[in-house]
Amino acid sequence: MGNPDNSKSGDTNDSGIQLDMRSVQEYYSRGDVQKAILDLAKNREIAGVFKTGSFGNRPNVLIYPNDIIEMVKSGIIEFHSSLERWSNPMALRQDNYDELRIGWDLILDVDCKEFEHARLGSMVICKALEKHGVKNYSIKYTGGKGFHIGIPWESIPNTIDYKKAVLLFPDVARHMGMYIKNHIRDRLGEAFLKKYKPEELAEQTGKPLGKILDEDNIDPFQIIDIDAVLISSRHLFRMPYSINRKTGLVSVPIKPEDLSRFRKDDAHPDMVKVERGFLEKGKAGEANILVAEAVDWWTRKQIAERKSFERKVRITKAIPQELFPPCIRNVRDGLPDGRKRSVFILINFLSTLKWKRDDMENLILEWNKKNKPPLPENYVRGQLRWHKNRNKTILPPNCLNEGFYQSFGICKPDNFCGKDKSVKNPVNYPFRKMDRKRPEKKVKRRSDKRRSARRTKK
Repeated sequence: MGNPDNSKSGDTNDSGIQLDMRSVQEYYSRGDVQKAILDLAKNREIAGVFKTGSFGNRPNVLIYPNDIIEMVKSGIIEFHSSLERWSNPMALRQDNYDELRIGWDLILDVDCKEFEHARLGSMVICKALEKHGVKNYSIKYTGGKGFHIGIPWESIPNTIDYKKAVLLFPDVARHMGMYIKNHIRDRLGEAFLKKYKPEELAEQTGKPLGKILDEDNIDPFQIIDIDAVLISSRHLFRMPYSINRKTGLVSVPIKPEDLSRFRKDDAHPDMVKVERGFLEKGKAGEANILVAEAVDWWTRKQIAERKSFERKVRITKAIPQELFPPCIRNVRDGLPDGRKRSVFILINFLSTLKWKRDDMENLILEWNKKNKPPLPENYVRGQLRWHKNRNKTILPPNCLNEGFYQSFGICKPDNFCGKDKSVKNPVNYPFRKMDRKRPEKKVKRRSDKRRSARRTKK
């Protein structure tokens, strides 16, 4: 926990707002603000953030207005909430998430360098949701340069593929986010080109023009980022009507129809009016089509990737550890961060490369002992058991998949995978390494073959 700043003098940030603890406390003392925050806080884990960016104690909850004031007095400026809803947030441990989870919301975090880009991207997402029959979504300004677009748990179907949806977090939420991202790609690119020239986009993002352009049109996700992969258990997002400590602006909910005319000045603490909540108007069954399309898209995508891989490579025996890529070797040495994602990576990497279940289990359990700290053994065994019962092999995440290898520092390319990320998936690495190490066959020239033939005849 960082040292709280209780000083009365404040700093002026990029928005020109002088943010001091007295003004922060005055804002959070408003009855309408407290009610809006507490309405969302029900059945959720809450975390406070200090001016330094460090988080307060977790797990934590907000029940009474005075809980908010006491946290602010300790130096808290921001309030963050879990995507998941829990029966007892204060009882959370690493091994009981499925027991306590009673629901989850989908939050798409639209973030980028330019506020206007985020606005345009959010408008495209909103239209896509409406096209899929989702009308009761929520949208709020983050207080920075982006927006949060949310679908409440009440709109998510209770069962998905005959399984309880409450137990399918974070996988289904991620798949929904990635599906939406894939679905809007072309429309988003068209929307950017309708408003900006490619050269303008390159200048605004600070990226080379060649990186903005792709073989078809432009790559809109070089301009904005839609966070779907980082959705994970106990993932937090800034609460509605929370102050953003970096800007001093408020994360304020807005009507979708007001998005085109929303201005940052509307989020100044002195200007904010509490007129609507966030994630409060879900409608049963409304997201059924979206979920079905997302699950179907994800299944087809995995099958296609698997078939593509099998066409290229036929594996007859387990690939030895000396052929593992740098990222997998770095995971194998133990980690302080990204341990749960690494269980997912290791299981799919090893099973794809024909490791026997017992050998895979032994390696992963030994690996976990090297982690700092180790994951609970029952969690690791639960993941192994889930994979075994599923009886289905899928590829590990691709190398450039956000939220995985690069996000927790294990992606360190060598001469075989290359700094250009020419290896798209870790499972391709062993075969590239074997190909490069295989001695080249000497090709005899035609004249050499003729001489050899003459000698044979003689």
